Amino acid sequence: MDVHYFKLPLGNIPFKEITSLEDINYTYVYCSYFSLKPFKGLDYYLLSVYNVFEPTDIGEIDDGNLLFGRVISEEPSKRGVNKVIQVKTEKRAVDEKDLPHLKYSNSKHTDGNWFYVKDGDYFAFSGIESSFDKVAHLEGISIYGEIILRLRIVIELLKKNIKKGLAEISVKEFNEIAFNILRSEPSTKKISDEDIQYGVNNWLPSMLMMPLFEEVPDIHKERVKDKKK
Repeated sequence: MDVHYFKLPLGNIPFKEITSLEDINYTYVYCSYFSLKPFKGLDYYLLSVYNVFEPTDIGEIDDGNLLFGRVISEEPSKRGVNKVIQVKTEKRAVDEKDLPHLKYSNSKHTDGNWFYVKDGDYFAFSGIESSFDKVAHLEGISIYGEIILRLRIVIELLKKNIKKGLAEISVKEFNEIAFNILRSEPSTKKISDEDIQYGVNNWLPSMLMMPLFEEVPDIHKERVKDKKK
């Protein structure tokens, strides 16, 4: 399996306008991805975002450095203003059992019907019935693009600062921050404010609902809390 390491540009994120992140000068973050197609035919990728923002030897990066759980994504762009910077491609054996469990629901409420999928079989009709308390820490099955990845990175950095007592941010303020991040993207210049807000409403609640990845016990990282695996 080819695992591609790359640097995702962060230069368009208005860090200086975001509370508790004003002093950040990150220009990129290290990531990696590989194809999910060899497993169950899903024509997308499994993408990792690492909590690594400075020049680093790829050999020192592994899943212990994840900023948040691995997510399904489109193939990163190699063209345009925000094209990713390819770093290295490595061969690695990846078994379907190594892939994360992912959650989904037909409800936005915690008491709704919740399911999870596993082994790369990331289709809604393959869902295994569960409950919110057993899957709350899992990533969802929504497909990430680079714009949403950048938004998620900022949200995770803010959640870390809140935990450290460096910031207090209301849901309304999170909403405004998310809107400004999406609006700062070159590819959204011609998109209406209403459509930008729709994107915020669609993505932000689930991001805020997620616990910090570092707080999830290792035994439950990317795994449902059911006894049966």
